Amino acid sequence: MNATKQTRKIVRYRGNVQGVGFRANAIHQGRGLNVKGFVRNEPDGDVLLDVQGPAKDLNELLRRISSSMERKINEALVDDREPLPDRKNFSIRY
Repeated sequence: MNATKQTRKIVRYRGNVQGVGFRANAIHQGRGLNVKGFVRNEPDGDVLLDVQGPAKDLNELLRRISSSMERKINEALVDDREPLPDRKNFSIRY
């Protein structure tokens, strides 16, 4: 049962993260991982990632995003939250 335990993270990425394909890249990096949630641009220029899934998959997603976008990210603020029951997919929100 612990293998399917859901964890949720909200990550606020700061830096040159809008207009550089960050959201599409995040979705691409999530392929093959059991993650659900969304990524969206924020009015202040940050990108917000709200995602949940098994801790192993979440950690891999964050590693992939950091690795692929490291030159664009100045800071990544991570906040742990309670999982939501109604998550269906991982998508871009506008």
